[in-house]
Parts: sequence; C-alpha cells; structure tokens
Amino acid sequence: MKRFAVLLLTLAMAFCCAAPAFAAGTIEVTEDVSVSDDYDWTRFQGQNLTLNVYNWGEYISNGSDDSVDVVAAFEKLTGIKVNYTTFDSNESMYAKLKSGAANYDVVIPSDYMVAKMIAEGMLAPLDYSNIPNSQNIDAVYRDPDYDPTNAYTVPYMLCTTGIIYNTTMVENAPTKWADLWDEQYAGNILMFNNSRDAYAIAAFKNDTSINPETPEEVDEVVETLKAQKPLVQAYVMDEIFDKMIGGEAAIFCLICRHFSFFCNGIANLLYNIHGMISFPVLLFYSCTLSTSIADPCVQFMFIVR
Repeated sequence: MKRFAVLLLTLAMAFCCAAPAFAAGTIEVTEDVSVSDDYDWTRFQGQNLTLNVYNWGEYISNGSDDSVDVVAAFEKLTGIKVNYTTFDSNESMYAKLKSGAANYDVVIPSDYMVAKMIAEGMLAPLDYSNIPNSQNIDAVYRDPDYDPTNAYTVPYMLCTTGIIYNTTMVENAPTKWADLWDEQYAGNILMFNNSRDAYAIAAFKNDTSINPETPEEVDEVVETLKAQKPLVQAYVMDEIFDKMIGGEAAIFCLICRHFSFFCNGIANLLYNIHGMISFPVLLFYSCTLSTSIADPCVQFMFIVR
C-alpha cells in the first residue's frame, strides 16, 4: 500500500510541472516523496490559509499501515493547512453542501452528480491558466457531456465495477450480475447503498439499458431490486471493507480501485469483471461556488491527484 500511495502522489506532483521538470532538481518533502524544484510550491506559505476538502472515504492514504500521509505531505510542502473530511456517497455529500451545514473548497463528485451540481450552480468555474498541464489528460476523459469544456471539473480517477467474492463462501467465480440475486447466498449478499450504481447493476441483470426512456423501464428495474432485497444482508458503501475482510459476507459489487487498494493480497478475496458488463465510474476534482481561495484549491487538485 505504501508504494502505491507514494506512486500516486509522485506521479501527481510530476504532472503539475511542465515537461522539462524531469531535468530539474528536486525537493525532498518526506523520505518517500520528492518534487521538482522548478515550480513555486510554497507561494501560499505564511498566508494562514486553510483548505476544506471533502472526499470519498478511504481514497487518500493517511499514514496508517505504513502508507504515506498524503495530506501531511501536502501541508509540509505548501504551507497550506488542510481540513480533510470524508463522505460515503454522492447523495450524502450533496445533501450536506446543499443544506449549508458546512462549507468546503474542494469536493470530489462522480460523473452524474457533477451534472446536478453544475445545473444547480454549486460549482465554481476553474481558471485553466493555473492548470497548464490539464491538456496532458487523455482526451477520452476530457469534455464529458455533463461538463462539455471541463469548465468546472478536472478528471481525478477512473474505475470499473465488478464483483468481489469470498472464496471460502463462494465455490465458483461470479460471472454475471445475476449472481447477486442467487438464493444460495441469501443473507450473505451486500449491495451498493446508492441509487445510481444499484440501478445500473439491476438493469444489466435484466439486459436492459441503463438509460431508460420510459417509466415502465424504470419500474421494471425497481421491481428487480425489490426482488433482491430479501437476499441482501445490508446496503453498504465504506462498510464493505470491514465486512468482506472480516468474512461477514460472501459477495458484493465493488469498484476496482477499492479492491486494489484494500483487499489485494488477501488470499480468500477475489475480484472479477470477466463475463459481465462493467460500467465505469469517473471521479472529478471541483471547486465549490462558496470557495474564496480558488488558486490553493487548484494546487491541491494537481498535487494530490
């Protein structure tokens, strides 16, 4: 895990710099992290800035399990204090921001929530003169339909979705989404506690479109999810890690990034997408409309990427 976290941080920091950065000198931030010295990482030092960041749980390493404390490394490098808190679903993040219960500078919504937040005027346009290397992001991940010019978002992470299963409880590898409706796993099935992903999985099971055109199509998928409910042990998000690692459940739909980061190396847990349609999940860095420190927001986005 430590090497993985270091790689992410190091690649992200290198990405911030212009191409000649690789020939420049380096600044050692910690024994595990160094950055190019041809970028002014410290231009906000002494300004007593605090950046409020709201991210998905378990997405940035915090120094536990011999990993890099990414936030601490950012603070040491830039002099910017980070107030870092987490959420477990797009819906809970949206509700908290919409209610005004807390103000954040940087948030990390996924694709469908980006569209909603833009439409409701919750995100601030980004100043791309401060993000000169944004064009290095592969064109496949730029300019999505819900943010056509990436005016509000910077792509952060792309994941696929598959099935994680416990080999001590599941004899044959799951090869289709319908396996999450298999009665032999009754009481040992975990399901996403968010409407978008749960709907997509049920639609794939039914071999129907994840983009319904009629109320009847929606109703059919809802009935499929209702039929699964008696088999489900719990609807979860971040709780998946404790439950699957602890052997409390047999099978769950999981984002691949979660498996590689938390479950890889655990002999009885395997991840499979073969034989099924896997839908991508794309996450984005965004600045909230309420932020008054947009430049430090951008610096966080491109250092901790």
